[in-house]
Amino acid sequence: MPAEMCPFWNSEVERTMHSLSWWKELWSKESGVELVDCREMASCVQAWQEWLTADHPVVAHDIEMMRAEGGKYFNMIQLIAKVR
Repeated sequence: MPAEMCPFWNSEVERTMHSLSWWKELWSKESGVELVDCREMASCVQAWQEWLTADHPVVAHDIEMMRAEGGKYFNMIQLIAKVR
Protein backbone atom coordinates (compact mmCIF):
# COMPACT_ATOMS: atom_id res chain seq x y z
CA MET A 1 0.00 0.00 0.00
CA PRO A 2 1.34 3.44 -0.89
CA ALA A 3 2.36 5.50 2.16
CA GLU A 4 0.05 8.39 1.26
CA MET A 5 -2.95 6.08 1.57
CA CYS A 6 -2.09 4.65 5.04
CA PRO A 7 -4.16 7.20 6.99
CA PHE A 8 -7.26 6.22 5.00
CA TRP A 9 -6.85 2.45 4.99
CA ASN A 10 -9.46 0.69 7.10
CA SER A 11 -11.37 -2.59 7.07
CA GLU A 12 -13.98 -1.30 4.61
CA VAL A 13 -11.35 -0.16 2.12
CA GLU A 14 -9.46 -3.43 2.53
CA ARG A 15 -12.66 -5.42 1.96
CA THR A 16 -13.96 -3.51 -1.07
CA MET A 17 -11.13 -1.81 -2.95
CA HIS A 18 -9.52 -4.19 -5.42
CA SER A 19 -7.92 -4.03 -8.84
CA LEU A 20 -9.55 -4.99 -12.11
CA SER A 21 -7.41 -8.13 -12.27
CA TRP A 22 -8.46 -9.11 -8.73
CA TRP A 23 -12.16 -8.94 -9.68
CA LYS A 24 -11.59 -10.86 -12.93
CA GLU A 25 -9.74 -13.61 -11.10
CA LEU A 26 -12.37 -13.85 -8.37
CA TRP A 27 -15.29 -14.16 -10.79
CA SER A 28 -13.45 -16.50 -13.17
CA LYS A 29 -13.25 -19.06 -10.34
CA GLU A 30 -17.05 -19.33 -10.11
CA SER A 31 -18.17 -22.38 -12.03
CA GLY A 32 -21.82 -21.34 -12.40
CA VAL A 33 -21.10 -17.94 -13.92
CA GLU A 34 -19.74 -16.86 -17.27
CA LEU A 35 -17.92 -13.54 -17.07
CA VAL A 36 -19.02 -11.60 -20.15
CA ASP A 37 -17.18 -8.34 -19.46
CA CYS A 38 -15.07 -6.84 -16.70
CA ARG A 39 -13.69 -3.35 -17.21
CA GLU A 40 -12.91 -0.03 -15.64
CA MET A 41 -15.77 2.41 -16.01
CA ALA A 42 -15.13 5.74 -17.69
CA SER A 43 -17.48 7.44 -15.22
CA CYS A 44 -15.16 7.00 -12.22
CA VAL A 45 -13.96 10.62 -12.10
CA GLN A 46 -17.47 12.00 -12.52
CA ALA A 47 -18.89 9.69 -9.84
CA TRP A 48 -16.23 10.72 -7.32
CA GLN A 49 -16.67 14.41 -8.16
CA GLU A 50 -20.41 14.12 -7.56
CA TRP A 51 -19.93 12.21 -4.30
CA LEU A 52 -17.43 14.75 -2.98
CA THR A 53 -20.06 17.49 -3.25
CA ALA A 54 -22.68 15.49 -1.31
CA ASP A 55 -24.03 16.57 2.06
CA HIS A 56 -22.88 13.52 3.99
CA PRO A 57 -20.65 13.24 7.09
CA VAL A 58 -18.17 10.91 5.35
CA VAL A 59 -17.46 13.35 2.52
CA ALA A 60 -14.93 15.49 4.44
CA HIS A 61 -12.81 12.40 5.08
CA ASP A 62 -13.18 11.25 1.48
CA ILE A 63 -12.07 14.65 0.16
CA GLU A 64 -8.78 14.26 2.03
CA MET A 65 -8.47 10.66 0.85
CA MET A 66 -9.02 11.59 -2.78
CA ARG A 67 -6.53 14.45 -2.49
CA ALA A 68 -3.90 11.96 -1.22
CA GLU A 69 -4.90 9.41 -3.88
CA GLY A 70 -4.33 11.92 -6.68
CA GLY A 71 -6.12 9.85 -9.33
CA LYS A 72 -3.60 7.01 -9.10
CA TYR A 73 -5.39 4.18 -7.33
CA PHE A 74 -9.19 4.24 -7.39
CA ASN A 75 -11.41 3.14 -10.20
CA MET A 76 -14.88 1.70 -10.65
CA ILE A 77 -15.30 -1.75 -12.06
CA GLN A 78 -18.19 -2.95 -14.17
CA LEU A 79 -18.88 -6.67 -14.18
CA ILE A 80 -21.30 -8.30 -16.58
CA ALA A 81 -21.90 -12.00 -16.07
CA LYS A 82 -24.51 -14.57 -16.88
CA VAL A 83 -25.54 -17.68 -15.05
CA ARG A 84 -24.72 -20.87 -16.90
